Amino acid sequence: MAASSTYKKHFSLALTTALFMTSIIMIGCRSSSDEAEQSAASYSQDTAYEKAPLSTGQSSLLDNQTSSSVNWQSWHKDLFKQADNERRIVFALIGSGTDINTLDALDRINQSASLSNLLKSNHINTLIDTNLHPDIEHYMALICMNSKIPINSPILAWFSYEGNLVSWSPLYSKSMEEVEQVIRRTSNTVQNLWLESPEYTLANSRKDNDARSIIRVPEPAEAGPGNTPSLVGPISRNKSLFDPVSDTIDNALNLTPARYIDLMVRASNLPELSSHQRQQCLQTAIRVTDKMLIYGLIDPLDGGVFIGYEGMTHTLPKFSKTLRAQALSMMSLYRLYQATQDAKYLKAANGILDYTQKHLAMEDGSVALGLLHRSDAAQEQPCLWTFAEIEKALTPRELDIATQAFGLSKLGNIPLIDDPKKIHYRKNSLTWKATLPELAKRSSIGTKALTQSLDGIAKKLEALRTQKPSKPTLEKLSTAGSLATYSSACLSGYRATGNASHLKIATNTLTHIRDHFTGKNGDLYRALYNGQLNDIPAKGTDYATVCQAALDMHEATLDPKWLEFAHEMHTKMNQRLKNPETGFVVEYDGTGYPRDYPTYAYYTLYGIDNDNTWAIANSNAKRLSLRLADESLSEQADQLDGIMLRTAQISAPAAIDYLAHESTARSTRVYLKRPISEPLLAMARSKPCQLIAVSDSGSYPELDIEPSEMKAGTATVILGGKKIGAAASPKELQALLSQ
Repeated sequence: MAASSTYKKHFSLALTTALFMTSIIMIGCRSSSDEAEQSAASYSQDTAYEKAPLSTGQSSLLDNQTSSSVNWQSWHKDLFKQADNERRIVFALIGSGTDINTLDALDRINQSASLSNLLKSNHINTLIDTNLHPDIEHYMALICMNSKIPINSPILAWFSYEGNLVSWSPLYSKSMEEVEQVIRRTSNTVQNLWLESPEYTLANSRKDNDARSIIRVPEPAEAGPGNTPSLVGPISRNKSLFDPVSDTIDNALNLTPARYIDLMVRASNLPELSSHQRQQCLQTAIRVTDKMLIYGLIDPLDGGVFIGYEGMTHTLPKFSKTLRAQALSMMSLYRLYQATQDAKYLKAANGILDYTQKHLAMEDGSVALGLLHRSDAAQEQPCLWTFAEIEKALTPRELDIATQAFGLSKLGNIPLIDDPKKIHYRKNSLTWKATLPELAKRSSIGTKALTQSLDGIAKKLEALRTQKPSKPTLEKLSTAGSLATYSSACLSGYRATGNASHLKIATNTLTHIRDHFTGKNGDLYRALYNGQLNDIPAKGTDYATVCQAALDMHEATLDPKWLEFAHEMHTKMNQRLKNPETGFVVEYDGTGYPRDYPTYAYYTLYGIDNDNTWAIANSNAKRLSLRLADESLSEQADQLDGIMLRTAQISAPAAIDYLAHESTARSTRVYLKRPISEPLLAMARSKPCQLIAVSDSGSYPELDIEPSEMKAGTATVILGGKKIGAAASPKELQALLSQ
């Protein structure tokens, strides 16, 4: 993370942007910290507020803070009514239970009685779990981005009782002392500004928020008559984001590059690219994936995927494993295996699936949102090792292999550039320093024997890790969107391998969503915690990804019930979240909150690791339209197409989702005439193409013939929007799909 000087620079910029500089300087120069605390303490307090408990039963993050002396409240519709009644500033800590920095910041607040009392005296304090309210996280991230401030978690925010931002700052520092200083300094400054100039504070924060709330939807990209805008340029720009010299990807924010890999693999099948361009996309996917497998992003002990890494050398992972990171990585690896038939990608994908089922799957049929490997009180990170620990656990031969494999050293192997404050001095990270063939050559043993030795090393060290003082923290929260992505990932594995166990997991997961995340009226809800459904309505992304998973399931099985469920989710999303004035779906309906946050502007925020609701909804509308012959779905897709194409022209990373889905949509489609031939279905399913079941009552303009004229049990192949032939046997179909 950034050094102290860099951190202070960023904080100063954020504070300057949000706090009306002139007033802050005037007040800050006049008041000392002690005076500020004294002034804050004299502010009238409401006894009802003092007794207000934090809502429980929503997430581990909130449950674990119920005993905090800060008197945290959950984000709810009456929060600003209370603030209005008491004329208080609302302080929000915006983070998640799967983020180490968030938990460390809360620990620091709870450990400081003076800081806790300061917050309690000055403000109404709300703890916002971004796993429950991603819309708030997106809103704050958008503000960071527009102010050219690096996005980091957690984010501190101070709101007026009208719901407008007065001040904000991401926490960049790892130092708990600095965390306390930032919170104390900003809280005092905001409180003094509020006490001395409340009308000024209200007016200026209102003005700033109104300016941010302007709808920022780009003008749709237009195409000539009968011409579909090309994806060549946006895909090429995304391909160039990867720097092979530094092995980094621009706009990836040191996160797992699964989405980027997925785009490159899908683009390698796009007909409008030249054969050379398609090969370049595939080679880029291979290069990035091979680096991902070597670096410490995949835990060599249990096979799970860390969410990203710290610094620039890929040596120090972020020790959090979320379900989303597992699902996206599985999906990209299975697709790459399907394209290359390289067994190492299949092994890695299956390893992630095994990890997820072992460590994240819960007894109620749900899958936990994530797992954290947290440091203990002595800052002993369980995923880092002293040389002595490893030496004691392994045989001399195993130690030699491990030293070569991970670059182990008695002085530690984490470069100073990634650990400038030497927090992890003399610690070793298990990051691969060589490929398996290279290690086999150095060790003078065969690849098979080396693999067995490494497996034995992993088992010993994993067993030792479970005995360390710090136990992994499981966030037993499940969200509809993350489960849907996981189901789609398992279906990618099923299509790549034909393994029925993948289909079973995917089916059980999607069935769990349908049975446990929907209300009596069919509305989708966002989260399930400890088996109990939260009353938080699903966001736009939840609806879109669940619809997408149902369509993926329909393509894998051609079972009509999943097509029906997909249509229900898409329809419900439009009913609940479509703005009638613009026709666009928003992330949430804003019910009960003081401000309609500018969710339209989210399209600018989505980067390599973000789900783009509009892109997914666009893809879903197209897929549904092909199968249901619904003109309204086509019109919705056309509306979103122009927006997403313009987005791709403005910012290639912001269009990752759209370009990936569109690459598949413009590639190969296989129409299978009912009753479906299982051998033909199995062959089509194993290829990267869309599958559509044809019935006599349907409408399929691409076929150029009436459905009744198609022979039952045959397949017709459409490539790049053009019919290239029909097949009656798996061999014939394989030949067509190889073109």
